Amino acid sequence: MDTGASSTINFRVNDGVATFSNGNTEIANFDLEGRLISYTKNGIAYRRTISNTFYKIGMEGNLKIIDSAAPSEGLSILERSYSLSREAVNVGNVAHDVEIARKVASRDLQWAESDSKSLLSLYSAIPVVPPDQPSALYLEITSGCKWNRCTLCRGYETRDYTTKSKDDFISHLEAVKDHYGSGLSYHKSVFLGDVNALDIDQKMLLEILDSIKAKLNFPVFTAFDIFTTPKKKNMINYRDLKDHGLDRVYVFLESGSYRVIRLFNKHINVTETMNLVNNIKDHGIGITIVVMAGIGGKKYSRDHVEATANIISQLALDKGDSVILSPIIESDDSNYLDISSKEGLSDMSLQEKYAQMDDLTSSIREAFRDVNGREMDIPIIKYDLRESAL
Repeated sequence: MDTGASSTINFRVNDGVATFSNGNTEIANFDLEGRLISYTKNGIAYRRTISNTFYKIGMEGNLKIIDSAAPSEGLSILERSYSLSREAVNVGNVAHDVEIARKVASRDLQWAESDSKSLLSLYSAIPVVPPDQPSALYLEITSGCKWNRCTLCRGYETRDYTTKSKDDFISHLEAVKDHYGSGLSYHKSVFLGDVNALDIDQKMLLEILDSIKAKLNFPVFTAFDIFTTPKKKNMINYRDLKDHGLDRVYVFLESGSYRVIRLFNKHINVTETMNLVNNIKDHGIGITIVVMAGIGGKKYSRDHVEATANIISQLALDKGDSVILSPIIESDDSNYLDISSKEGLSDMSLQEKYAQMDDLTSSIREAFRDVNGREMDIPIIKYDLRESAL
């Protein structure tokens, strides 16, 4: 990687992040143990995952373009980022928080590789967190997906669905906490995974939440699968979950259209899901609804937009809640492409998916206003779920 001309490196520590910058040309952000979080060069951002892979995030017009960086490019980013920290220390430009600067500058590629392997060994698979929670600390109580029949997804096919015992989870929590060390200050919340965390035994779930509060005192976010959870929890369950520290639930609605969701073996009772979301809201737990743009292709585009807007308009969403829109990424190794071809869906381009996200935004707000007689006062945010790999 071309690093450009050397100049004075600025250094600061803020809110658990150590930042080294070369003016506005280069910016490298680390946690306080020296793990690279992100690197920006000439306006192009790279986000590192815990497996030391990098996503390159840029804009082309109004389109967010996300690509996986080549392994060689990732190594160059790591090398350059640690070089920035060493330059700052060598020229004495670290008058404040000097010990933190020296710790970061002492790290190198070998340490980063060893640290990554050690952290990955604490999980059954590479963790995925919501795209709006990049600083979440991932803790694993379940592994795999209990439903695991969606033709859209191959992410859980090779894993059996398992649940840790309470003792195993507490050991896991301690191991993750110890591993991050002073880098824990970068994390502001816990995401309790995998995709079925709310589906476990209620008594144990409350004990798990209590242990997180006692040892970390972070707000806890989680997700549920909308196939089995509606049948297992009731209103008293959610009141107790709120009282024990559950802050927010991510609901992967994906589409409100029966025509669309049935294509992908998603046997969802939409009315049941709506009742579940409203029950959760009745007990003060935040909700984030996740919707996919492009799902169902051009064939079902109108139905997808209108049905999704209709459902969201009937949810008891208020300030603190949110809706996330993400373009669907058709994986070459999923069954989506086969189904799309068979059903004649006519897949959308990325530009068309972003146009649909605009359509979804306006349709959701219009439907909400018509049903509720007021403006929708929660954010509708565009993300790309590929930003979710931790």
